[in-house]
Amino acid sequence: MSRTVNSLENLKKVKDEALSCVHCGQCRVAHWPIQNFYYICPVYKSDLIPKFEPYFARGKNIILKGLLWGDLELNEEVSELFYQCSLCGACEEFCHNSMNDNIDFPTHKWTNMVEVFEALRADLVEAGFGLDGHVSMNKALVELNNPYERDNQEKNNWIDQLDFKVKNASKEHTDLLYYVGCTAALTPKIQNIPIYTSKILHKLGIDFGILGENEICCGSVAMRTGDRKAFEMVAERNVQMFKDLGIKTIITSCAGCYRTLKKDYKNRLEGINVYHTVEFLQKYFNENNVKLKNLGSTTTYHDPCHLGRHMGMYEIPRELLKQISHPTEMQTNRQSAMCCGAGGGLRKGNTELSLDLAKNRIREAKKTGAENLVSTCPFCYRNLSDALEELNCEIKMIDLVQLIYENI
Repeated sequence: MSRTVNSLENLKKVKDEALSCVHCGQCRVAHWPIQNFYYICPVYKSDLIPKFEPYFARGKNIILKGLLWGDLELNEEVSELFYQCSLCGACEEFCHNSMNDNIDFPTHKWTNMVEVFEALRADLVEAGFGLDGHVSMNKALVELNNPYERDNQEKNNWIDQLDFKVKNASKEHTDLLYYVGCTAALTPKIQNIPIYTSKILHKLGIDFGILGENEICCGSVAMRTGDRKAFEMVAERNVQMFKDLGIKTIITSCAGCYRTLKKDYKNRLEGINVYHTVEFLQKYFNENNVKLKNLGSTTTYHDPCHLGRHMGMYEIPRELLKQISHPTEMQTNRQSAMCCGAGGGLRKGNTELSLDLAKNRIREAKKTGAENLVSTCPFCYRNLSDALEELNCEIKMIDLVQLIYENI
């Protein structure tokens, strides 16, 4: 890949946020039980990473200052450091400079590490220092409509397992689009998520459609890994398609797709409501007085970073779980929940580290004694499932929609 001189164009747009860190180091590791914080950075908790500052938020923020002040230049070492991060946002959530109402720095609430690190990654990509694995992934995302370098027709495979016909939103008009997402549609052991989601919607008599092989990746992985050109290309195509088809509401099973469509697309989808599946179902149950029964199983809920810290959705999944099971919380939960390690391009760029983070989360889940580890994100489902197999753990990985289907 050719290397070019980079002007830090993207990082400079969030310069205030990048310079707001006071380097206290609390985001690395801390103990704040009243807020469920017992450690912060999931990468710091991994034994695979040296306990040196550049691998964690404080050190990264010092590097950012060096880049902005012209003391450092973009290079492969900077790239390696900034891609060993899942962009979970835990450092930002804990930061006294951004979240603590009792401390009022001049830069109060400026800190936004996820946005800042994404901007730096965009500069790295434009300078030719993106990871090779991410380059091929984002190329496929544009050319094949999915980041897995697969024939997009395979997104039809799970549909064959349904015993009823689902509308093809590309050919038949529907106000409600079920946007499955690449991971759930193309990963065999996760295809139960769209299957159960479709069965629930069918059971409730809700008119909906899917795109199947015509579904275009939302672009989340491109945005997280810094390929903003690829992101813009698929985002523009998606927005145009949704509008041409007259879609009024989009629901998605994927926390990453939800965050991307609702936040990263900004006002492009104006006039279209975007819901996560469980958010949509809870709203439907409340409006139609649908009563759920407790099935008696014991559960513990894993907060996906893109649904929880990134979008603030903590209670809706828990409210549904309380109705249908006996939930118990892991030590870290909600805003302090430990990341599964799958996001931010970490699974693709550093699979071993990604899986190690998932193993740490499984060990935490195991301590609850729950039968089922429940999540609402295919990325989390896949990574945590792999960790369960590696650890030979008896906990069952399950998506919340499966429990809801079993209930109704």
